[in-house]
Amino acid sequence: MSTTTYSFVNYLWDSKHAAKLDPVARLIYRSNLLGSDQRITNTGGGNTSAKLTETDPLTGKPVEVLWVKGSGGDLRTSKRENFSSLYQDKLIALQELYGAAREKGPKTAIEDAMVESYLHCTFNLNRARPPSTPRCIVSCLQTCRHTHPMRPLPSLPRRTRKS
Repeated sequence: MSTTTYSFVNYLWDSKHAAKLDPVARLIYRSNLLGSDQRITNTGGGNTSAKLTETDPLTGKPVEVLWVKGSGGDLRTSKRENFSSLYQDKLIALQELYGAAREKGPKTAIEDAMVESYLHCTFNLNRARPPSTPRCIVSCLQTCRHTHPMRPLPSLPRRTRKS
């Protein structure tokens, strides 16, 4: 098998190692690799997630669960306890709550209410805090990875001397 070479990122995925991991551990492995490259993410920046089929502890039936790294943790060092697990069907049901709000979007009251509602979607009594913005929850398909890359500080205008 040939290794792909990239100009701006390092390909660090080890398929043999990943094959030995359970699905949540693979998500953590992927997150740690992404976070280890400071060119594409900063400390504490970014979220990763995966929708996995888990066994419901109450019914014993399979359910879809969104595992997502909560806000504030570092991708490079995240562990299982940094990932919240949320019932996917309950997250989808929250769309009705959001849809009923008059004012929608970032920095609105409904966004704050949505974040607090995530706690009611917790799977298996997981104590990890969900992400602090709905965008990190609703933007995820089967798997999702987004980072908050390092940016140079903006140039500030210099005072010019009058001649």
